[in-house]
Amino acid sequence: MSIFFAYPVNFMRALFILISLFFCVSSYAQTSTTANLNNSANDQNPDEMVKQFSLLHQQLMPKVAVADMYYGCELTQSKQYSFRQLIIEMDKTELAEKLVACLGEETLASDRALNLGILACFIDQTNHLPEQEQQQHLEQVKNALYNLPRAERQKSFTQCVNNQTLKYLSE
Repeated sequence: MSIFFAYPVNFMRALFILISLFFCVSSYAQTSTTANLNNSANDQNPDEMVKQFSLLHQQLMPKVAVADMYYGCELTQSKQYSFRQLIIEMDKTELAEKLVACLGEETLASDRALNLGILACFIDQTNHLPEQEQQQHLEQVKNALYNLPRAERQKSFTQCVNNQTLKYLSE
């Protein structure tokens, strides 16, 4: 009997990880191509370029995570910001204040904030898909969220935010 109850959780975990890996690979391929083109065009020291990119990545990643949580929190609002507006254009302090107001009494470390961030990150990662296909994948992610332990969800969110950060740095 215990195998019967564990199977859906394992299946959902595997599905969620598989979907995450798919987007990780596609994001890496886009970023890798852009990085190769940029490297051939620049005569800078490659080590210095890596250091600069790493610093930019570390600085942008927390803002991307907050933007995801806020975007997820505001999904039901009539006026919605785009990811680009939140990540590139909006001041980080303003973005943080908007998220805190949207979450109300819940904290950034809450399960709700994490789940909203995952959903929003996934929406951004799949925005190139047709609407119906995106909705099907989104339903699978929503179902997986309820079956995955917090540590797995946190790991998936971190990976998704990392991929998004790379995407926005390469623009």
